[in-house]
Amino acid sequence: MDRYDVAVIGAGPAGSMAAKKAAEAGAEVVIFEEHPRAGWPVQCAGLLGVRAMEESELPLAKFAIRSIRGATVVSPGGVTIGFKASDVRAWVVDRRIFDRALLAEAARSGAEVRIGSPVTGLSREGGRSVLAVGRGADRKIIEATVVVSAEGAGARIARSVGIGPPRETLSSAQVEVPLEVEDPEQVEVFLGEGVAPGFFAWAIPASEGVARVGLSCRKNACPYLKRLLKSPLIRSRIRGGPLHLVVGGLPLGPPASTAADGIIAVGDAAGQVKPTSGGGVYPGLVSAKIAGEVAAAAACEGNSSVARLSEYDRKWRSALGGELRLGMVVHRMRAEMADSELDDLFRLLADREDLIRIIEKEGDIDRPSRAIRKVAPRMGLAGVRIVRPLFRLLLSGAI
Repeated sequence: MDRYDVAVIGAGPAGSMAAKKAAEAGAEVVIFEEHPRAGWPVQCAGLLGVRAMEESELPLAKFAIRSIRGATVVSPGGVTIGFKASDVRAWVVDRRIFDRALLAEAARSGAEVRIGSPVTGLSREGGRSVLAVGRGADRKIIEATVVVSAEGAGARIARSVGIGPPRETLSSAQVEVPLEVEDPEQVEVFLGEGVAPGFFAWAIPASEGVARVGLSCRKNACPYLKRLLKSPLIRSRIRGGPLHLVVGGLPLGPPASTAADGIIAVGDAAGQVKPTSGGGVYPGLVSAKIAGEVAAAAACEGNSSVARLSEYDRKWRSALGGELRLGMVVHRMRAEMADSELDDLFRLLADREDLIRIIEKEGDIDRPSRAIRKVAPRMGLAGVRIVRPLFRLLLSGAI
C-alpha cells in the first residue's frame, strides 16, 4: 500500500496550490485528478482579478489573453452604467493553460501527480485516511495522514465524511461565440429576472473577435443562455456559431465547518466563492495556501484530528470570512430586489458621477467590500428605498 503525508483530491487551482504548499513544507504529497488531463473540463468564465493573478505565483505570459479595466452594466429596464479604471483590474485567461501551469508548479515542488485517478471512497483506520482510487482492475488503496478535498462543487468525498454543502448552488452555462464588442477592455453585465434569475449574465471579451457569453442563476441556466443569445442584447452582434460550451454549478456560502477528522475542504468544495461575482479562484488560492501548510504540519505531528485541522478553518475565515459574509448579504439582497428596484438603483447611480468615480477608483473584483463600504454611506436618503430588500431578508431570517 502506498502511503503519503498529504493526499489532495482534485488538480484544479485550489488543489494544485494546496499540494504545492504542502510539498514545500516538507510533506510527501500526492494529487489525484479524475480526468485524463488537468484543466478539463473548463467550468469557469476565466476572468481573474489582479489579486488572483498575484496569488497564483505564475507569470502572466503563460495564460493571459487580454486585460480588463472596467464593466458596462445593464439593468432590467435598460439603464446602462459604465465603469472604467485607469489601470488593469482583471485578466481574461485560458483556464486550461492556467490550471496546467499550477499543477506543473506543484509537481516541481515535489508533489506526485496521478492523472485519470478518481477517488471513489474514503475511510478512517487508526488515525489515518484510507482512499480507494480508481475502478475495477485499476482500483488501488492509498493511505494518507491528511486528505485535502479540492473536488469542486459536488465534493462527494468531503460530503461523505461530514463536511456540509454550500448554502446554495447556482446553475451556470457559458459559450464562446464570435461577437462584436464595443470595448475589449470592458466586461458587459446584464441583470433581471428574465435574464438570469437571482444572479446575472455576462459577455467577456476573449481572443480577437470572440467573447464568452454566459450566466449563472437559481434555475436551469441552459434555457436562459439560449434566450440570452437570441435577445436584442446579444443577437445582432453574433458573427458565427458557438465555439465552446461550459456548464457547471456555482457554490455560494461556506458550510459551518470545512474540516473533519482526517480531511479539510478547499475551493469550490468548501464554498469559497465570491457571492458578488461568482469568482472562486482568488479565495480558493488564498485558502489553499493555508490548507497546504496546515495539512503538512498536522501530518508531521501525526495528528489529523478535527481539533488539529480546525486551525485551517480558523485561519482561512480570518483571511476571507468577513469578505464572503458581506458578499453573501449583498448577493441575497440583490437577488431579493424586484426588477423595478434594480432600475431605481441604476437611475440613482447614473445621476451620481461622484459614486461612479469611487467605484472606478476602489472597485476590486477580488475584494468588492472596499467599494461597497465607500459607496453605501454616500447614497443618502435617496438610497434608503434601495435597501428595502435587506429589511425583507432580515425580517424573514434569511440573513
